[in-house]
Amino acid sequence: MDKALKAVREASISIACLLDDVSVNKSEEINLSELHKDIEHIQNQITILENYLEPFVIEELNNSIADKYQSIGTNNADYFVQEENA
Repeated sequence: MDKALKAVREASISIACLLDDVSVNKSEEINLSELHKDIEHIQNQITILENYLEPFVIEELNNSIADKYQSIGTNNADYFVQEENA
């Protein structure tokens, strides 16, 4: 969780700096190389979040599907979970 929180904070800071640079500077003063680096850094932080959250989301979906089929009285929840993840 610490890694995910750090990634969110870094992405937030990068976006704030990027917005500040764009709003303060005239269009001819914007350094496209720096802009590219900032956007790349934000993308890297989002990728960290995706990789961190993916196992939780998949497990939550699997549990949700299994609960759904248990509530209607079928024992084939595992089959449906595999089908939906395929």
